[in-house]
Amino acid sequence: MKKTIAILTCLLLAAGITFAQDAGTNTTAPSAANTPAPAAATDKTTPSSPDESYNNKGFDDKTMRVIVPENQHTTDKTASVKIEYTPMYDEVRIYYTCMYVTYDKGEAMNTVLACLDDFMKENQYYHYTYLTRDREKYFKNDRGYSMAQYMSYVKFSR
Repeated sequence: MKKTIAILTCLLLAAGITFAQDAGTNTTAPSAANTPAPAAATDKTTPSSPDESYNNKGFDDKTMRVIVPENQHTTDKTASVKIEYTPMYDEVRIYYTCMYVTYDKGEAMNTVLACLDDFMKENQYYHYTYLTRDREKYFKNDRGYSMAQYMSYVKFSR
C-alpha cells in the first residue's frame, strides 16, 4: 500500500512538472492597445510638485499625512513636533522629540496640547478624545545621542 501511494505521488509530481507552463510564455508583450492612456492633467491622485506634497494636497483620505506645525510652542531648542494625521478616521498621533538631557515631561505635555489646539482650529474640529495613554520613549538616535519622545494618540470629532 505504501509503495502504491509513493508511486502515485511521483507520477502526479512528474505530470505537474511536464504540463506546467513557463511564466514567461504566458505574458504578452506590451503594445499600443494594451497600454493605458496617460493620466489627465487634473488627476490629483499623486502630488505633482513638492509644494503639493508638503501641503498634503492630492492624497486620499486613507493616507497618513505627516505634518510639521509652523508654531511648535516649545522653548527647547532641540525639540521638534511631528503630527501623523489620518483623515478617514480623524485620528492623530503627535510626537514631541528632544534630547534626553533637556527633556521635561511638563513642557512636552503643554507643547502637545498647544499643537493639538492649533490643529483642531485649522481643520475645523471641536473636540478630541485620547485613544491610549500618552507614552514616553527613550532611545539613541543614529548619531548616538540619547533622545526622549513623548507621544499622544487622539481621535477628533466634528
